[in-house]
Amino acid sequence: MSHLISPLFLVAPRARWWGALRAGAGGSAGCRAGSCRRLSPASRARPNGHRPPPAAMRHLPYFCRGQVVKGFGRGSKELGIPTANFSEQVVESFPSDISTGIYYGWACVGNGDVHKMVLSIGWNPFYKNIKKSVETHIIHTFKEDFYGEILSIVIIGYIRPEKNFDSLEALISAIQEDIEEAKRQLDLPEHLKLKEDNFFHLPEGKIVNNH
Repeated sequence: MSHLISPLFLVAPRARWWGALRAGAGGSAGCRAGSCRRLSPASRARPNGHRPPPAAMRHLPYFCRGQVVKGFGRGSKELGIPTANFSEQVVESFPSDISTGIYYGWACVGNGDVHKMVLSIGWNPFYKNIKKSVETHIIHTFKEDFYGEILSIVIIGYIRPEKNFDSLEALISAIQEDIEEAKRQLDLPEHLKLKEDNFFHLPEGKIVNNH
């Protein structure tokens, strides 16, 4: 599978920097794998009674783009819920104080359609991960894997903190509840508008496998 974008990443700590990059750099630099931006906080619901930590609220909505790499292989095999994983470089580019937990937002592979997604940031206590990961479950059925392709996401809201579970079945049940909550939240008008953000449109030549 061809890799059309450099694995280097850019971090844009301020929305003004991103705007200048978009307007003045022809869009090329901002489309490197791992390029990220964050905007000022918007109105976000607080589902399931969980009050979002301040560290989650101040970083949302959060825009990130990176190459999809192979993860632990548990999503499809054990959980029946496939996830797309970012590289360690991209994970390390996230704000160091962003809260771990489960989030919702929008995702796009290459220059394909934009879909709802639910995302985990953290160490997955059930599996006792040693390294922090960012795993995205796109609420859509893809015909094939898309390792090496460019995944663009915007994280909009917070669902719940990370937690351990007594069984695999309990973990799967919680993830399914997260997915349903993400669907409900993303149908709200203030969240739907971000689905059309220009961030999801890669320049010509950056599309891989037409997903």
